[in-house]
This record gives sequence, structure tokens and C-alpha cells, in this order.
Amino acid sequence: MDGVCCAEKSSLESLQWATWHFGQAPLGDLRRSKRLVKLAACICENPRMSLPKQLPDWCDLNVAYRFLSNEDIDPQAILAPHKALVRNKAAELPVVLAVQDDSSLDFTGRPGTSGLGIIGDGRGQGLLQHATWAVRPDKQVLGVLDLSWHAVAPVLKGETLRQAQNRWNISDVWPDAALAIGAWPENSQLIHVGDRHADLFRFMHQAKLLRHEFVVRAMHDRYVDDDTRRLWDKVMAREILGQMTVSLGTQRVAGKIKRVGREALLSIRVVPILVPPSCNDPRNHGAKPLNLWAVYALEEHPPAGIDAVEWMLVTSLEALTLAQALVILGYYTCRWVIEEWHRCLKEGCRLEASQLDEAADIQRLAAVLSVVAVRLLELRDLAGSAQGQSPEALRARVPTMYIVVVAALAKVAAEQLTAEVFWRTVAKRGGWLGRKHDPRPGWIVLWRAWTDIVQMVRGAELFQQISKRGERCV
Repeated sequence: MDGVCCAEKSSLESLQWATWHFGQAPLGDLRRSKRLVKLAACICENPRMSLPKQLPDWCDLNVAYRFLSNEDIDPQAILAPHKALVRNKAAELPVVLAVQDDSSLDFTGRPGTSGLGIIGDGRGQGLLQHATWAVRPDKQVLGVLDLSWHAVAPVLKGETLRQAQNRWNISDVWPDAALAIGAWPENSQLIHVGDRHADLFRFMHQAKLLRHEFVVRAMHDRYVDDDTRRLWDKVMAREILGQMTVSLGTQRVAGKIKRVGREALLSIRVVPILVPPSCNDPRNHGAKPLNLWAVYALEEHPPAGIDAVEWMLVTSLEALTLAQALVILGYYTCRWVIEEWHRCLKEGCRLEASQLDEAADIQRLAAVLSVVAVRLLELRDLAGSAQGQSPEALRARVPTMYIVVVAALAKVAAEQLTAEVFWRTVAKRGGWLGRKHDPRPGWIVLWRAWTDIVQMVRGAELFQQISKRGERCV
């Protein structure tokens, strides 16, 4: 019952990856840590499959179910080694973005699952998942800095505003995430990036107490300075500092095109603002006003019938010049990376298809899959940065057996295989045509192909083992 056969069915590369990201998990028993590594190695090779298909032997599957249902295993302990690796890598950078976002894990179709809360408009059930990602300013993914799950309780009938403020509520996830990250090395600048839901004085105040910076998209047209002028009015009174062109990708919702990709010309305005604490929230008692900046990017002349692009950003970073404003706007565009991660977790790893019947068990599985989803996006980033890389650079990032297998598919010598040819070959296994005007391969295509490549690598490793045994028998 120790899951040894599961390990034997995983490729060496998968076991190495799982050991690196989960091997030091403080689970109170070394055997549990070993089982976690073996489970993660099996899952990462076929993330879209259900647990019974990932672990076809009853022995392995039973071990996995026992592990995921063990009340003594904290999901945060499962994530601990990965978060430590990410934090160490991020702390070496002069600037790192802590991109925050939340998403609902929908298990409405599973009425027998216990421990869930309300989601959406309150008619569904599931978990609220709040993630903080470490992302480089060039949008390359580092991994998970913090991850939490919450079973949101329905609002009590007749509950007053003061009663709601005295209990935990959804808006607390933002300052809680900043607290979870805690103190940050002085030689590195940590910048939180959030959407409209992060437009909270409590969050911004907490970030400043921790000496974190932030870039938040404004939701509230709040009073600023002396409480006589609103944010939008003050910003619009300023002259245009400059302009920038942004490329908007095609946006699809439920398979339908919501926004067609296009180029947009944005006018930029900046202004210093003084943001006072909310006077009707006792949680802000004793807090002083924050000296911040507003950076406003507006599409003055959108195409007919199309909504204008508008970003009102509130930031602790100085925005005196156009160059500084452009950097801040660039930081905000990195926020979209975490939305890809949520999509990876739900579609690539099919977390919401889990048949586990306890919310705590789902959290343990989500802790494993969240790191698997990081791996998936790393493949996408590697594919996007492949141009011009040498064979030596490829060998530094990809295990040797994968290079040998893909080189055979590409019909080139392994020592001559470049990263560009490597990822083009992998993508074509997933259905990417590679025509002149085709966009770069996405993570869905790459992961579909990667699963195929993993099976080939496992076959090659098995052949090596058989050959070695044959040589000893001669």
C-alpha cells in the first residue's frame, strides 16, 4: 500500500519534477511525503484524466484516496515546498509582481459533497479560491506565492452592516494574501497587481504596512484629497501626458466571441491623490490617508459600436513621467497571466470534475493540481521564448530523454535540436499546423501534445531498462 508501483509507472523526469516541488512537504511523516511525490508524478503526466485513469491499479488508487482524505494533512503543507522555491526565485529579482485573483470552483452538480459554500449569485455551491502568483515583469510565470480556499456562508437574514464587518467576508482575501506573504527582502521590490475587487483601502493599507507596493484597478469613484472631489473628475481635469498602443486579443466566453482582437490607442493621464480611509468601516480605525497616484488610460475614439478601453489604476508607485506611467500600465497587463492559470486548473487539469465528496479533500487535490498547472504554463512560456535559442540552452531546460525523443520525431540529430524546432515539433503533435500566419501554440495544444510525448519517453526509458537487464544476462 505504499504506492511503489505508481512510481514505477511514472517517467524519471516526472518523478524528479515532483520531488523538487513536493519532496520536502512537512506532512509529519516521511512516508506521506513520499506518497505525495508519487501521486504528483502520476497526475502531472495525465492531468486531464480522472484519478482512476491516472492510477489504474487499485493499490495505487486506494493510497491516493487515503492520502487526499487524511484530515492530518494540511493543503498548505502540500504547497509549502513549491511556495518556498517560488519565493526564493522571486526574491532574487529586482522587481517581482504578486498577481492576485480569485475564482469560483463550481461543484453545484455534486449535492453530496460536504463542506462547500455558496458561489456566484448564491444558487450554486463550491469553493472560493484566491491565488497570488509570482510573475516577472516580462510575464514569465514563477509560480504560486499563496493559495487559499473558502466556503462562503450565505448572508444571514437581517444582518446589519456592522455585523457583516465583524466577521470574515470575501473582501478579506486581499489583505489576508498580503499578510500570508509577509515581509519581503529589501533588495527586491514586491508589487501586488489586482483587478477591481482589490480596490479596498484595507488591502492597500495592509500592503503599505508590509512595505509592499501595489497596482490596483479602481472600482470606486471615491472621494479623494479633501473629500470634495471624486477620483474620475480629478483625473479627467489633467492634460494628456502621452499615448500608447495596446494589442487586445480575441476574448471568448462560453465558446462565443465577446471581443474581437484589435489595436487600441490609449491616452494617458496621471495625478497624485490622497486616499482617506473609509469613515464607515471600523476596521480602518486609526489608519492615516495614503499618498498614492492615479494612472488613467482611455481610448478616446473607439470603433463604432464597441466599448472604449478604460483603465483607471490606483498605485503606490510614483507616476511623474510618461515612462513611469507606461511601466505601471505594463505591470497591470501582467494580471491576465493568472486568468490563464485558472483556466489551466479548470480545463487543463479538470479540477471541477473531481468526484471527491469532501471540500477538504478537494483542497488537497487542488494544492497538487495548482502546481501542475504552473508546469503547464511554463511549457507555454518556453514555447513562446524559443526563437533564437541554441541547443545548449535547450539542454539546460529540458531533460535529455525528451530531447532524444523529440529529435527523432523532428528527424534531426539530438545535439543539433534547437528550442524552436523542439517546441514546433511538440506543438504539431497536438494539432498545431505551424503555418506562416498561425499564432504561437497555446497551452492547450502544448499540453495535449506533451501528454503524448511523456508516453513516448516512458516507453524509451522502459526500453533502456530492458536493454540493461538483457546485457547483464549475456
